[in-house]
Amino acid sequence: MQDIKAIIPAKDKWVSLVWQVNDWCNFRCTYCSEWNWAGRNKNDDDIPLIVTTLERIIKQYQSKGYKYFKLYLSGGEPTYWKALIPVVEKFRELVEWPGSAVGINTNFSRPLSWWEEHHHLFEDVVASYHPEWTKEEKYMTNYKFLQDKKNYLCSRVMMQKENFQQCVDFTQRIKDECDNYIIEYAPVYDELRPSTEPYHYDDPEQLAFIKSHTTDRQQNIEIKKQPNYAWAKVWLEDGSVKPIDTNEIIVDGKNFFKGWTCNIHESLHIHPNGNIQQASCGVGPIIGNIVRGEFDVTIDQGIVCPKTHCHCAADFNISKARPEYAEKLL
Repeated sequence: MQDIKAIIPAKDKWVSLVWQVNDWCNFRCTYCSEWNWAGRNKNDDDIPLIVTTLERIIKQYQSKGYKYFKLYLSGGEPTYWKALIPVVEKFRELVEWPGSAVGINTNFSRPLSWWEEHHHLFEDVVASYHPEWTKEEKYMTNYKFLQDKKNYLCSRVMMQKENFQQCVDFTQRIKDECDNYIIEYAPVYDELRPSTEPYHYDDPEQLAFIKSHTTDRQQNIEIKKQPNYAWAKVWLEDGSVKPIDTNEIIVDGKNFFKGWTCNIHESLHIHPNGNIQQASCGVGPIIGNIVRGEFDVTIDQGIVCPKTHCHCAADFNISKARPEYAEKLL
């Protein structure tokens, strides 16, 4: 991949709401910190207040000219959060369609009946495959049901080095059994937490596989909604522009944006304790708490990034540019 000059929006002004709705998960993956699954913040109590605060957030951004919104829900495991359905229904009521979207990152442990009832609420589904815990038959049943119903249905296979061949075999099963698929070969960080360092693979064959495999796609049957894969575009050194591929950026080592201008106000990260922070990287200020009903957004100019590297896919999609291009593009 060429060097990147800038990452720019693929559509009109938009805001991403990256919401880690809880820190409870029914999986206990060895590469994942208990920060993601221990259940200290289930956030199941004051659901009406949470919904009302979400409405305030969206309306404040709308008052400042932001047209589209992407709500991206993760956990823990978000499908077990009691507020999930009322939150998503309120979001869909408030924002502009078409153009906005709801995405969810799930471990696919819910049964098919859950997806049959609720799949219409989500444009995008990222289904993580965790080799130590995933029940493959249930996963495949859910995936096959959704394969023609989502704008973006992605199998994010966590390429754990201890179970590497199992992960490779599973990706082949998806290719053999599914008409439509998107597969992300996700490098596993040493421990999944906000300050994690880049991944490390000691086996040269595993490393070569990771570097040669980022994303595979196939579409053989019609999707019932119009696909819209990218919310951001990368502007490359030769002047060409292409849709962003976050895995490619990581694998090719292009996620080092220190010194770039970054519009962190385009993304809000809501933590399991309810704190609302600009961007997911921890650089932005905390500007409210959704479980306490607190929020006040300030639309600022971009900041100069102080971080060594960017590790969150949501933050990759924020508008950002090298210093010599920032004034022109941002």
